[in-house]
Amino acid sequence: MDRPHLAPVVRLRPAFRDRRAVRAATPSTLLTGALLAGLALALSACETVPPPPAAAPPAAGLEDGPAKPFGSGKGWTVTIHTPTNGKRFCVAERGIPVGQNAAPRLTFRTASTESGFILSGFTPSDSGAVVKPGERYDLTVSPDLGTRLSLSARGLPNGSLYVAVPTKGFLEEMEPLARAHRVSFRSTGLGELGTMLLAGSSWAINASDECRILHADS
Repeated sequence: MDRPHLAPVVRLRPAFRDRRAVRAATPSTLLTGALLAGLALALSACETVPPPPAAAPPAAGLEDGPAKPFGSGKGWTVTIHTPTNGKRFCVAERGIPVGQNAAPRLTFRTASTESGFILSGFTPSDSGAVVKPGERYDLTVSPDLGTRLSLSARGLPNGSLYVAVPTKGFLEEMEPLARAHRVSFRSTGLGELGTMLLAGSSWAINASDECRILHADS
């Protein structure tokens, strides 16, 4: 009987890497790592720190310019102003009566597209409250005749409040101030702003609008 032929047994030997190859690779690996580390340090050194944000420009006040008289009456004076940009506007203001230096004052301002009034000379009733330039404030105007007005005012650098309205609606918006004899002002952020007399305000409002039509719109 024939013996079965057995396949030769193959013995697997563990594969050992040549020590010389390992030794040869080690300096190269270290050099590559050093180069990468140096490159990372160089890149981190090249990173620039972003500059701090630029400070916001100061809030601008209302433009002004040389004035010439337009007319006067009822204790008010209307003048024509020509700023550097050449866009003229008119201002109606009343002299401060003796003994009322601390009372609020109204100045009506009319221009071709935007008109309104400036409230100045007041002292906020809230302790420590001051007008911040560029800040928006609600302004409640309470005349002794007519309806109460809820307006929006902007703080000016000189501590006044400016209420702007479209010129086409100036006379209508100012009607309660034209009819009233006395008016008080209040703001949520500033408190009570005081009370003032409005003698001659109807003449001032109409005269400033007439000045605007003749000079600011031309």
